[in-house]
Amino acid sequence: MNPTIGVDALSGAEGVLGYALVFVLAAIPVVEVLVVVPAGVAVGLNPPLVALAAFAGNLATVLLVLAGSDRALAFVRRRFGSADDDEPSKRVRRAKRLWRQYGTAGLALAAPITTGAHLAAVLALSLGSKRRAVATWMATSLLAWTAALATVSVYGVDSLRGLF
Repeated sequence: MNPTIGVDALSGAEGVLGYALVFVLAAIPVVEVLVVVPAGVAVGLNPPLVALAAFAGNLATVLLVLAGSDRALAFVRRRFGSADDDEPSKRVRRAKRLWRQYGTAGLALAAPITTGAHLAAVLALSLGSKRRAVATWMATSLLAWTAALATVSVYGVDSLRGLF
């Protein structure tokens, strides 16, 4: 995903509209917190509010995916192949390997940089994880990633300001 898309979408957005956009962009499976948090901080929105909106947006749609997991599982199997297929996609193989080595927690914690939170949640279910465990670990993972990204983004933007 191109990070400039998040910055372009957020540039010029102020006040409640800016945070609503952060929420919506974070809810989009391909964009998620990995792009939206740094973009929101870069355009000058309040970092704690950016983090809160991004976390809420991403988690809300992950929970919706879990609630409709039967349909989500069918979609993922059609789009990416089943974890049981002879030749699943690269993303599915990576998620399956993470799940075997580290369980639901490891898959959830790696999700933002490997498969994305939404796909990881569905894959965890398809590999045998319980819904409650997936929801808990995805929330924990998204909270940790969002806080870390907000912190790093603040310091990164401050460092860049010193250069120009």
